Amino acid sequence: MGPQKAIHATGNLILRLCYHILVNGIKYEEREEEEYEKILQKKKENRMIKELEKAGYKIEIAS
Repeated sequence: MGPQKAIHATGNLILRLCYHILVNGIKYEEREEEEYEKILQKKKENRMIKELEKAGYKIEIAS
């Protein structure tokens, strides 16, 4: 991704956030680092599960 695309993508993200905040009338709050790390970990787990299933493995989530 070149610098121009990165700038455009970042601007697009900020614009969408502002639109969502204004339309829904919600207050913007930064997430705490711990919460953000949990979200990233869950996304990583889901990505890995999809890759394994694509490779032919059957995955069962233990609770």
